[in-house]
Amino acid sequence: MRNPKYRQLVPYALGQWPILLAILALSLATSALAVLQPWPMKILVDCALKHDTVPGWLHSLLQGLNLGDGASVLVLAAAFGSLVFFVVNSGVDTTLSWAWTIAGQRMANSLAADLFRCLQRRSLILHNRTSVGDSLSRLSTDTWCVETLTSTLLISPARNVVSLVFLGIVGWRLNPQIALLSLMLAPLLGCSSVFFGRKLKQRAKRSREVQARLLSFVQQTLAAIPVVQAFAREDLNRRRFEDLAGEVTDWSQRGAVINSIYGMVNGLIATLGVAIVLYFGGQRVLSGDLSVGGLLVFLTYMRNLQGASEGLVNTYGTLKPVEASIDRVLEILDSPGSVVDRPGALAMPLRTSSRHVRIENVTFGYEPGRPVLHNVTVEARPGETVALVGDTGAGKTTLASLIPRFFDPWEGRVTIDGIDIRDAQLRSVREQVALVLQEPFILPLTIAENIAYGRPDASRQEIIAAATTARAHDFIDRLPHGYDTVVGECGATLSGGEKQRLSIARALLKDPPILILDEPTSALDAATEALLMEALERLMAGRTTLIIAHRLSTVRHADQIVVLEHGRVVERGTHDELIGSDGLYSRYCSMQFAGRGVIA
Repeated sequence: MRNPKYRQLVPYALGQWPILLAILALSLATSALAVLQPWPMKILVDCALKHDTVPGWLHSLLQGLNLGDGASVLVLAAAFGSLVFFVVNSGVDTTLSWAWTIAGQRMANSLAADLFRCLQRRSLILHNRTSVGDSLSRLSTDTWCVETLTSTLLISPARNVVSLVFLGIVGWRLNPQIALLSLMLAPLLGCSSVFFGRKLKQRAKRSREVQARLLSFVQQTLAAIPVVQAFAREDLNRRRFEDLAGEVTDWSQRGAVINSIYGMVNGLIATLGVAIVLYFGGQRVLSGDLSVGGLLVFLTYMRNLQGASEGLVNTYGTLKPVEASIDRVLEILDSPGSVVDRPGALAMPLRTSSRHVRIENVTFGYEPGRPVLHNVTVEARPGETVALVGDTGAGKTTLASLIPRFFDPWEGRVTIDGIDIRDAQLRSVREQVALVLQEPFILPLTIAENIAYGRPDASRQEIIAAATTARAHDFIDRLPHGYDTVVGECGATLSGGEKQRLSIARALLKDPPILILDEPTSALDAATEALLMEALERLMAGRTTLIIAHRLSTVRHADQIVVLEHGRVVERGTHDELIGSDGLYSRYCSMQFAGRGVIA
């Protein structure tokens, strides 16, 4: 495989080498059967009907069975031979299909597993640029390219080459001139494959893209069903679905037209070959140089010869459509992660004592030339609680996301205990941090598994203790299966407050030295919030904590409050100091107390 992108998929095929060897052997057996299948017809026509001399091997076989070689016996032998070849060929085809199903599924699953691993490690920036539907399409559909590639570049060529050798030898012995005339059509098949191959690839790529858009739209719509129903947008979404489905149909039709024309052209070339065999073969029969049975065998061989030749030259045309899937798969496998370990990066030891976190002169943005943060410096000493306050879009979440290295800054650096986190192993950095996000992410697992997601080895007692501290134990205990209850997708079977408490329990159980809290009490009522804040304060004691704050209840007791505006630090200090400065923070407080808004 000279093409580098093909070579990247070779290990997935080689991983199934035992079953691929079996597939290759079965494919060669199919080629051998193709050589033998026409001979019962030759025996019927030449020996039984025209009373030509019976071949020596058949005469010996019939005499050994005490059947003789009369016409009726030869008819029976021909019929029985055809039946035997059909049964054997069907058995080989069935076994071959079964083997391909196993090998193909295993290869696709192995590729999908690596693709899924790469998708999980992609930066959030790349994830934000790719729809979920597109990623699902790559995982579920495009990964089958490895099976098609293995078949097209390995098994099919080997089978076709063997068929050409076997059939060519026999065809040459029957009539060299007709065999040469038939094989001369192969260049025409090659030109056809090259011409249509490029068009097939283009159509296949566009078809994949529009199918991914349709899948993404369905996924996003179903995930937002409450909003869809609340705003009565079912008809609008139906029309949008019909538009996207129509686009899918349009590109599928274009591909079908190209495929049909391609098949028609190749069929015309193959039929031309058959016509040549009929004409010149008929002339040889009339002159007595070839028997009628020989002509029938030759016609069958020539069809098989042309099929094998067409299979070889069609390799290019077959690969072109699948290249679209290969490109989409390798785009993920080859995409360099924006956040990776540096060579020689060392593991940062995990400990429960607090850490010194410093964000120094950081500038960062999601798009080139459009920074979200401008030369920001924030420091959280061991055991301190730092609150980040500002309008929506001020850069609070982006700033906090630099600590677990969801992104790396364009300029400046982030340090933990004086160590640039880019010099430490990524996994060890993230083990230092627990997050409670504003949007609680609950997986379709059991309650216990969701809480223990950051510590899979935690005991049931530790899980219950964390849930109790997060004020989640009571509602969990009322569920049908308690901690073994499986929640719906995205926690659909739980209320917003319940999901948030599970998220907090998950952070409590991890018990890290650094906490990032993105308004953990935003979905809770006042009474539950008060109880939960007590638990959080006990957890925050001795821990370095950053809080993205929207409520004064989570701000006023922070050791330091940092106010951001348009990605810049405009104020910093304690609650009392900032209130006294009569600045932006003071105005936020006035709005909240006046009931005209909240700290965003």
